[in-house]
Amino acid sequence: MPEGNPTEAARRLTEAFGESYRKVMQEAVDAQQRNFRLAQEWAEGVVGVLESQAEATRALTRAMESYVRVVEEALRSQERTNRALSENLEAYRETVERVSGLQEKNAELTEQLMGGFSAELREQLEGSRRLFESLMEGSGTQMEAFQEVLAGAMESYVRLLNAPLALYQKNLEAMGGKGEE
Repeated sequence: MPEGNPTEAARRLTEAFGESYRKVMQEAVDAQQRNFRLAQEWAEGVVGVLESQAEATRALTRAMESYVRVVEEALRSQERTNRALSENLEAYRETVERVSGLQEKNAELTEQLMGGFSAELREQLEGSRRLFESLMEGSGTQMEAFQEVLAGAMESYVRLLNAPLALYQKNLEAMGGKGEE
């Protein structure tokens, strides 16, 4: 007779089988979450750098605008330098417009980059989720089939163990029937 309870052994085997699948799936999900956090931290770092750059550009723009105002006031008070200062003023205006245009383009590019990056991360997470669900569904089907096989085996085993008792009962009934005749 084998050692231990066969029902207990079957239960332990089923638990061990299911536990390994859960561990593998959990590790896959954990890896995806770590990758997502890493990508998110990288994206936040890039956004921080771009925001710093944008702030520096805005400060430069404000300084240049302030300078343009000072130059305009100097032009009113100094007519003999009017021509030279007018040329410089025009150059500064063009620079301010270009810097402002570049800043707007930088902001648009940053938004497009972050939007695409976020969409890609969402798609990857959704794909991972679908893969995990598919694997879990497959392992669930396997576990159900395994449990059905074990249940059939257990039922056969119980019938085998009860066979001597059933035979004994039939013999008693047969003997009891002969004694009445």
